[in-house]
Amino acid sequence: MSTFVEDISRWDVSDDKWLMWFEKTTDNRKIISKIENFLDFHDPLRRLLLEDQRIKSAVDDLLGEDSRRLKELLIFHYPDSGGYLPHQDIYHIPHKLPDRMVHAVVAIGIDDSDPENGGLFFSPGNHKKGVFPMDAGGVIDPQVAEMFAWEPVVWKAGDIFIFDDYAPHYSRPNKSNRSRRTLYLVFQRASTGGPTRAEYNVLKRALNPPEGKVADLDKLKPPNGIFYRD
Repeated sequence: MSTFVEDISRWDVSDDKWLMWFEKTTDNRKIISKIENFLDFHDPLRRLLLEDQRIKSAVDDLLGEDSRRLKELLIFHYPDSGGYLPHQDIYHIPHKLPDRMVHAVVAIGIDDSDPENGGLFFSPGNHKKGVFPMDAGGVIDPQVAEMFAWEPVVWKAGDIFIFDDYAPHYSRPNKSNRSRRTLYLVFQRASTGGPTRAEYNVLKRALNPPEGKVADLDKLKPPNGIFYRD
């Protein structure tokens, strides 16, 4: 799987297929930060993840009904990459859907993950408490977030970690010399309606434009409103 992910990291940007975002390192290099909507264009990885239905079956069990895949993304979190401030994914809000749609987010570790290489921190139990106050970019109010009890989630390459999209979480910039690549599959309850994958990607491209073919290193498009660099 690691080889497939590295294949994808070397793709050129696309105007109508996958969506890519980059970041500028402290030594003025451009590195890939995130990519979405790539599985339709990488058959070996798609078959590896989806063909035997094991992941979907686990999600169906957790949601208590049939699910459908909404999106996929890769966050590369290479050495000297930025972090993500405390947030909830809550996919219905940025896409202006009227009601909460329960989503399951499947995180698949491509590399080992721990606090030193930008691993995730979660606040257990707070996924049951609704939407927390946040700014326009989706960052939870710092005065609220600092009251949470945060715990690191450590995993090995190949591990799978599934969480509710209401679960508050964050990651720090990667100050280590190790990558912390993670592939995410997002599923939603089939009964709740909402956008299809194709409709979601149209919305995503409009609301959070990806990088174009010509990119000024000092004017790279941010992956989202929660991304930051020290």
